[in-house]
Amino acid sequence: MSNLLKNNAYHILGLDTSAAQKDIQKRAKEIVKFLQIDDTPEYDLDLGIFDNFRTEETVKEAIQRLTSPKKQVKEYFFWFHIADDVDQLAVGVFRKKQTEEAIRIWEPHAQGDTVKALFYKKNLAILYGLLLFKENNEKYLKKSLQLWSEIINSTKFWSSFSKAYKLNDELDTDQSIITAFQNECASFIADLYTELSQEHKDDSYISEFGELFSVRGKKTENTVLNPIFHDITTAVEKLEAMKVSEDGEFDQEEAAQIKQYIGQIQESSNKLIDLGLYEDSQTKMIRDRAAGAIRSIVLDIHNNLDDIPKAEQLLRIAMQFVGTPGMKHKLQKDLDTFEQNKKDMVKTGPVLELLKDKKYVEAIALIDKTNEDYKDEADLVDSMNAKKKEAVTMYAMAEFLEGRKLFENGKYDESAPRLQKAAAIVYENIEIFDVDKSVIDSWLQLIKENIKVMTPENAKEVDAAQDEMIKKIDDAFDERWEQMAIRVLINGYYYVGLGEVIKNKKAENTKSSAISWIVWIIIIFIAFSALLN
Repeated sequence: MSNLLKNNAYHILGLDTSAAQKDIQKRAKEIVKFLQIDDTPEYDLDLGIFDNFRTEETVKEAIQRLTSPKKQVKEYFFWFHIADDVDQLAVGVFRKKQTEEAIRIWEPHAQGDTVKALFYKKNLAILYGLLLFKENNEKYLKKSLQLWSEIINSTKFWSSFSKAYKLNDELDTDQSIITAFQNECASFIADLYTELSQEHKDDSYISEFGELFSVRGKKTENTVLNPIFHDITTAVEKLEAMKVSEDGEFDQEEAAQIKQYIGQIQESSNKLIDLGLYEDSQTKMIRDRAAGAIRSIVLDIHNNLDDIPKAEQLLRIAMQFVGTPGMKHKLQKDLDTFEQNKKDMVKTGPVLELLKDKKYVEAIALIDKTNEDYKDEADLVDSMNAKKKEAVTMYAMAEFLEGRKLFENGKYDESAPRLQKAAAIVYENIEIFDVDKSVIDSWLQLIKENIKVMTPENAKEVDAAQDEMIKKIDDAFDERWEQMAIRVLINGYYYVGLGEVIKNKKAENTKSSAISWIVWIIIIFIAFSALLN
């Protein structure tokens, strides 16, 4: 229930806002005496809407609020201001619980923007608010919101409110406190309509409020928006963590997960639409994040799996969540690229087929020819170069894996050419990767130097240096093909050098050192297997 109306301090005490401090204290003692004999008193301003709101605890809290300048202003504003015969007449029918009659008394006098009319408007807005807790009434909702809008946007009202408040104020409240309340008033009213929304399980209270006011209250933030944002963020984080192309295919399980997470985002977005908060600035930011998460999956599927139809389908879904023009432009640009790629399929299709069949040499040759034939079509050349990265990397990886298999079987002379070829494939095409060649050269030189000085005694230090180099690769390159290609290049050189060291050491081995040397080789194998896998 409402802290503003049901638990308003003046409501608890059965008083209007003109009550003096001595009347407040006297009424509090009177109520407590009745309550101690299990008798709950009723007063003129009770409308019979709330049950069990007048207790010893609520009376105590009401007194505390009415003895604090900052809190008293809020209690004063959100209760009836009884100032003249019109107000007295309206209160008179309260006793008979004839609230519609009270409305008919105040309404004609609330027309216009005279000072008296503005205070009648406030009384009417409070009455409508109380009645809305009793029944879900669209007419009361719209009229109350219109009245609150007229009141809080009226300079004349706030000037008169300040003067009227000070006439009854015995706490010597500073004007800065009244001004601070004025600045927060709309957010307090927002919380009132949030409470009404929760009371009736009807989002229209929040959406109708949002059409007239551009603020949100703390209750709206904490009990309505934050849970929705949390649900969206949870789904977005799961999307962001997905690495669809890591295993080389977009399978049904991954598709089902994406569908589930997008469904959760859509469900939460629908709630925001119902609340009238879908175009809110904070909502737009989280919508952009959702669109961005889907876009990352789209690019992964498009760039690494060449599944344009699925990528385009997801991209169009992402565009439904876009919140800002910047993100919309980015996704539209992606979509334009996809459209161009579809037109280029006649040219790119044969390359994709060769890659699918693992005919990497032929694919590289066809890519180079296509780039030469269509060198003036920048987008096509960029697309082809992306495919060339894939072809070169997979070609080099295939050679490397064969070489490593021979190495692990102790066939060092046979493994060396395959490992050298794997490294050479990458190095000869290094210009297509987004790397600094001078840095790569320095890493390769370091490997050669480390291999030259490797002995069983310093193997751990050399191995640690290699581990550090691989870590640098992982940190330096986010793009899949760059990372894989440079790993092949670095480890290709390393295995070749390591094979030479092992062969030389075998030639020198004596029976007394054989056991320790075998243990060292096993350690190296285990370390490199873990590194590459």
